[in-house]
Amino acid sequence: MDSDLKSFNITANELEILIELEHHKHGKTYEKLARELHVTKDKVEELVKNLVAKDLVTDDNGTVISTESGKELCKKVEKHRVETPIKLLLKCLAKMRLWVWLMF
Repeated sequence: MDSDLKSFNITANELEILIELEHHKHGKTYEKLARELHVTKDKVEELVKNLVAKDLVTDDNGTVISTESGKELCKKVEKHRVETPIKLLLKCLAKMRLWVWLMF
């Protein structure tokens, strides 16, 4: 499922940071993000650096805050991941109906 993130130009780890920040309008520190994501502070700093370059978060003296574009991207990915299995199921059902129709 992570391959679908390529179309959004984001990695799964970067998305995890955006998800963590989604309900924290005042942001989170590097330490809290590292603890919650079970990674090192250095890894969080690396991911945040990439997200800042993409204008998805800001870094305010060690506190990471999601930007509006970061929040929007998070919502788009969530919507995409909800809709994709439904679309696949509908395609499968349509093929099954056609197959049943051809049998009779």
